Amino acid sequence: IFSKSDLTIYGNGTLMVTGSYNDGIASKDGLVIASGAITVSAVDDAIRGKDYVVIEGGTISVNAGGDGVKSDNEEDAARGYIAITDGIFNVTAGGDAIAAQTSVMISGGTFSLVSGGGSGGHLAADASAKGIKAGVALEIDGGTFSIYSADDGLHSNSSITLNAGTISVATGDDGVHADASITINGGDLEITRSYEGIE
Repeated sequence: IFSKSDLTIYGNGTLMVTGSYNDGIASKDGLVIASGAITVSAVDDAIRGKDYVVIEGGTISVNAGGDGVKSDNEEDAARGYIAITDGIFNVTAGGDAIAAQTSVMISGGTFSLVSGGGSGGHLAADASAKGIKAGVALEIDGGTFSIYSADDGLHSNSSITLNAGTISVATGDDGVHADASITINGGDLEITRSYEGIE
């Protein structure tokens, strides 16, 4: 499914998408998923919105050779973000499970994320297989997370803020990694396997 402009998916039905060549569901502008049972299998990225991906609910199952859920506008610093307020997510990705060029903001939902084969996976030197990755800021205000990643579990090129939520991470690299700052105000964080727990 491909759109050159904004794309919205909602309703009580079931949508099954197989991307045998490239992405599964992709928009060159914004992508909103409000509800529904959505299953995506893709050779590359499974769910991708260039300007943003907003997910408000639904049951989302993903198997991707590339990234699971991705937003990647590199030209506009105000875009390329992911905002999730609710939903059930089962993501298996060869690359990052959830990745945004700028910010990832999550306030609710249940997440089972496997990237790069899990904590025992082996990556090429230039590969990225993180659980949740933000180019600028990652903020978690709620939700339940089980993350099994070959690369960092939670990663930001700048800042990470954890305000609430229940997070379990097993990773072949860092449990929580930010290049500038990590702030933990609340929540339940358990890192069961890592190279460095919090860096």
